[in-house]
Amino acid sequence: MGIKGVDQFLSDKGIGYYCKKGNKPAPNQDDFCILIDGETVIIGVFDGHGIYGHICSNIVQHLIIKFLLSNPNYKLDPELALKQCFAQCDAALRVKATKEGQFSILFSGTTAVFMMHRGSDLYIAHVGDSRAVLARLDNSGALTALSLTRDHWPEIAEERCRVEGCNGEIRKQDSDSPSRIFGRGEDYPGLAMSRAIGDDIGKCFGVIPEPEVSHMKIDNKCQFVSLCSDGVWEFMRNDEVAAMIHTNGKGKARKSAFAVAQQAYNLWIEHESNTSDDITCVIYYL
Repeated sequence: MGIKGVDQFLSDKGIGYYCKKGNKPAPNQDDFCILIDGETVIIGVFDGHGIYGHICSNIVQHLIIKFLLSNPNYKLDPELALKQCFAQCDAALRVKATKEGQFSILFSGTTAVFMMHRGSDLYIAHVGDSRAVLARLDNSGALTALSLTRDHWPEIAEERCRVEGCNGEIRKQDSDSPSRIFGRGEDYPGLAMSRAIGDDIGKCFGVIPEPEVSHMKIDNKCQFVSLCSDGVWEFMRNDEVAAMIHTNGKGKARKSAFAVAQQAYNLWIEHESNTSDDITCVIYYL
């Protein structure tokens, strides 16, 4: 099946995607995966960081599917399976880096936001600041946007507590920069997130690959889920993204993904002096 055939198949399923490289000199460090396994739909978005971030995100988007499908808890206990898969991905990424010797995860890694939908059950697992947002109709018929994840920023109380308990400290490099994680009294690793796959130096200071996993029952008021890297969320609110997607409807999910990515890109150019992060948006109509 060619690309056009795949796109049409996904469109019929209410799935649209768009992955856009930013205008930085580094390779596109975003990646994503989509799998339909019978009645189960699996979608993931990954945003690499560090010199080898593009390698990390690409490897993890392949491995996580492999580990999930082979996990004995895949059907019986998806929440446990997802937690185990993230740990497996982190360990396997380290092994691969060591064996191949062509990349390192000392200062590189990836975020991951991962969705699994089966029947009326929706499972979300994530590390880092890629985000999943559910669009739902309220009792009045108005569209509401509900974040299914929370960005793993160092300022969160429990994240800060873990970092500081691991001889790490959280500080800003200047007033306009985000809070980052450093070794106490050190100038590294400078991570802007408290959870990620990879980042072995960050692990010394409380950065963990353990995902937060949630499970919810969906009903006919639930419309779609948008999974995006922080290239989208940096300058766009949850409700803005949901409204853009809702306007086009289920049959134009790919068009919506492109529109969201393009709007996010335009905002980056406007706010960051012609600089843009990589941008990924995957939409799934429930």
